[in-house]
Amino acid sequence: MRIGYGEFMAYRIARLACVMACAAALVYAVAFLFGPTYTTCSSGTIGPDQPFATFGPTSCRSANFFEVNASGPEGLGQASRALFFITLWTIAPFIALLGVALRARGHLFGVGLVALGFAIDATSIISMGGGFVFALLCGPLLLVTLIATLAMRVR
Repeated sequence: MRIGYGEFMAYRIARLACVMACAAALVYAVAFLFGPTYTTCSSGTIGPDQPFATFGPTSCRSANFFEVNASGPEGLGQASRALFFITLWTIAPFIALLGVALRARGHLFGVGLVALGFAIDATSIISMGGGFVFALLCGPLLLVTLIATLAMRVR
């Protein structure tokens, strides 16, 4: 029996969209964590003997996620809460990729994993920091992956 071109088209679309979501999530997570995406400013005081401190010139510089969040009043505790969600949103497309592979092998459980990956990524839309970009980058790709996975024909 000959296999036609269109038979595996849904699988190809699902795999391509999911791999693109994985790449986008990894690139964005690395850029968000290690890139100069924040600005920190400091200002010294002039004349420590004066009753009222007079502020000197302010100097600002670019900083990365760890410099800004780990140096706060709570230290690494503040950064670890954000890292949990960034890690979760980064691995969501990989969960969906596992679901695509399982669905291609005939397991119905794969659709659930793709839906779970999409749902995890969709929770990033509520982030007030940079997390909502995960939903903007990966959300549409994972939605295409979910629809294509639902349309897959299993041999």
